[in-house]
Amino acid sequence: MRKLSTLAVLLAACIGMSAQEKVTFMPAWTPQAQFAGFYVALEKGFYAAEGLDVTIEHMGINSSIPGIVRIKEGEVDIIESHPIQSLLAREEGLKIVNVFQVTQNTGIMIASHKPVPDIKSLEGMKIGRWKSGFSEICEICLASNHVNVEWVPFLSGINLYISKAVDATVVMSYNELNSVFEAVGTLPEDHLIKFSDYGYNIPEDGLYVTEDYLAKHADTVAKFCEATRKGWLWCRDNREEALDIVMDYVEKTGVRTNRYHQQEMLKGMLDLTVNPDSGKMDFQQIPEDRYNSLMDILVKMNYLSNPIPYKEFIR
Repeated sequence: MRKLSTLAVLLAACIGMSAQEKVTFMPAWTPQAQFAGFYVALEKGFYAAEGLDVTIEHMGINSSIPGIVRIKEGEVDIIESHPIQSLLAREEGLKIVNVFQVTQNTGIMIASHKPVPDIKSLEGMKIGRWKSGFSEICEICLASNHVNVEWVPFLSGINLYISKAVDATVVMSYNELNSVFEAVGTLPEDHLIKFSDYGYNIPEDGLYVTEDYLAKHADTVAKFCEATRKGWLWCRDNREEALDIVMDYVEKTGVRTNRYHQQEMLKGMLDLTVNPDSGKMDFQQIPEDRYNSLMDILVKMNYLSNPIPYKEFIR
């Protein structure tokens, strides 16, 4: 009888494992604390508890092709991206939608070698920006304020800034800005242009799927989002262990970084997840008024030919 009971338990476990749905998720970049909540959700079994067998594929490791392209080709199911990149992809015909919002604020800013008391102070500067995108909000803000600069593209890092090949550079508050601080010391506040101060506090990291995938796998998407939410909340309450998990991913893939930098990145990311309206880490979707303001700007600046209705993009 005991053998039969044991066999039944093992059989049930095997059935449960075989019933797990495979999901491929792609973050926007190489392994780092920016994606800590996803790593935790996988390693702590939050995805498995929802019946999901999740594989995380990183740009630059599994593929040098961006997530927007790979989801279009059907090679990944869910990607992490920013709203502007996703809206531009939708304009080009990719029916992609936002299903979950991780960050509630923008972390994009410009770091300058000299004081820049306001955005007009950037006039005529050489400013580094990423080749891979994600700096559109900088271009839009400067253009709408009639500030002319010379954009200098780079792949990643802060070498252009440190070597003074540029006057300033686009940075993320949780990543490159910390690298600048580590290299030259903390910059005075008047050396930073924060786009949130100019009405461009557009939430960034979110989860995106195609309309077709959502129609066929709505329950799967909901489960993935719920497990991701749990992963980020766990990071908030268990930062050192979350950092251990991040460093495992970093070390296995040979990413050049250090624990201190990843610690500061995790802290910065958790700060960006706090909703400025509620003061809580509640993962609210992009508010409709902020979305509509962004849409007006993108159409006015000819990034989009026509407005994309809120309910078509935010699910």
